[in-house]
Amino acid sequence: MFHKTKGILLRKTKLSNGGYMLKYFTENFGIKTYFGRISKKEKNAYLPLSIANITAYDQPKKTIHTIKDYELFSPLRSVYQDIYKSNVLIFINEVLNYIIQEEEANKEKYQFLEYMIIQLEKEPFNSNFHLLFLMKLTSFIGIEPNLDSDRHYFDMEEGDLTNTIPIHSNFFDSDETVLFKTIYQNSIENKSSFKLTNTQRKRTLQLLVTYYRYHTDMRELKSLPVLEMVFN
Repeated sequence: MFHKTKGILLRKTKLSNGGYMLKYFTENFGIKTYFGRISKKEKNAYLPLSIANITAYDQPKKTIHTIKDYELFSPLRSVYQDIYKSNVLIFINEVLNYIIQEEEANKEKYQFLEYMIIQLEKEPFNSNFHLLFLMKLTSFIGIEPNLDSDRHYFDMEEGDLTNTIPIHSNFFDSDETVLFKTIYQNSIENKSSFKLTNTQRKRTLQLLVTYYRYHTDMRELKSLPVLEMVFN
């Protein structure tokens, strides 16, 4: 018996026997782990966040399944030829490895991730892509902020705006709140052409990461300093 699904590669781990452990977020089953042997010719088919059609041996009593057939659904070519796109992809890949843990299918979340990865591949590079991605993702993981009012401070604990400075330290000041709301409003309106300075973009990314770390198990991101350096 076999199962078939599309999947997004989150992590590839080389084993001592020459094989690989492949962690996918699949469309039909949520997180699945597969075992595969990858030849030198096939290595480019197993790059981070590659989208593939997978056929695997169905082994109900096992948590690791063996791949029978594997075909790239949408090869990532321009991403790995562009230093900005590739570093954004590596950053997003690291975030998703912390954020996506469910073993059950979530097709809406899967389709969002697939769409965004394909957009990164096919569209001209947008320097706000990673900011919009993180803000849009909040609605799929249950931490979407409420930023629909004109209040001046964003309270991370409540996920809401307030006119008074909270008694705790987990809030954004008025300038930070303006930046946070800018990304939110453009993500809701699906706009990507707004302008930010490099300083504003860096600070907005730091705010988004802080918000994620407060509400999820996301740890310190190794790819973040590299991404900041590339954009500088």
